[in-house]
Amino acid sequence: MAQDHEPTVLYETVHGSRAYGLAQEGSDTDLKGVVVGPARWYYGFRGGPEQVELSPDHVRYELRKLLTLVAKANPTVLEVLFTEPEDHRVMTPWGERLLAERERFLTKRVAGSFGGYAMQQLRRIETHRRWLLHPPKEAPTRDAFGLPERKPIPRDQLGAVETLIERGDAPALSESFLEVLAREKRYRSAKKEWDQYCHWKKSRNPARAALEAEHGYDTKHAMHLTRLQRMAVEILETGEVIVRRPDRDSLLAIRRGELSYEALIERARANVARIRDAAERSTLPDEPDEDAIESLGITIVEEVLTARRAR
Repeated sequence: MAQDHEPTVLYETVHGSRAYGLAQEGSDTDLKGVVVGPARWYYGFRGGPEQVELSPDHVRYELRKLLTLVAKANPTVLEVLFTEPEDHRVMTPWGERLLAERERFLTKRVAGSFGGYAMQQLRRIETHRRWLLHPPKEAPTRDAFGLPERKPIPRDQLGAVETLIERGDAPALSESFLEVLAREKRYRSAKKEWDQYCHWKKSRNPARAALEAEHGYDTKHAMHLTRLQRMAVEILETGEVIVRRPDRDSLLAIRRGELSYEALIERARANVARIRDAAERSTLPDEPDEDAIESLGITIVEEVLTARRAR
């Protein structure tokens, strides 16, 4: 019997900008795949990893993890099942079966997942633009917020009181205590903003920084924001996941900064309404058939492990 140590790759594909048809000179080649692990991942008490990262650009998901993510309509993972055949690097009969069942994963959840990812991009764009135009000058100090260097109220007590206030269960509190609490919250918010700004400034890609400096916002984020919103509407209206973008030229124009910041924000806000309307009209199911998805996963895992034992 062959030793059962290594995962079996069921399917692997090019993903990201090259799969979208949006690659630029120097773009990385992103690879994503799905594996069934050795028997010990499923029967051993230690289990196995949810994914294997061969490099930052090369990730393989354990089958159950992939099924969980696509059932949630996770955009990054759902797209993996709909790339063009020429982008497939590994294909097995189990991979073919997985792709044959991919329509099962298309539900109205894409409105929240694709739309939600798009709004995350929009918030990053807005935050980074604010930092570009009005960068924080210095780290906030407790003194600037009228607070002593040593917290007058322990962190755990502050957290407990804030939770009670949010629930509407807080006991009667003095105005002085509430004022201290408000100052602490404002200070923590300012400190978080400063830390995020410093991390962004230190870790930002030089090419992306140049784009932001030239155009006043992150045009690459803007391109993917637009792509995600358009894909959400397409899936909801047609039931198709179009990874290789037919609107490549217009998306690359956004990346080149040919859309003003104000126009981008206006379009993005309008697309939020389009996604909502498309979801209301969509004939896709509200939720995936989780029993069928679970059965598919069980069948594939059992078949792969049986095939290994027969070797």
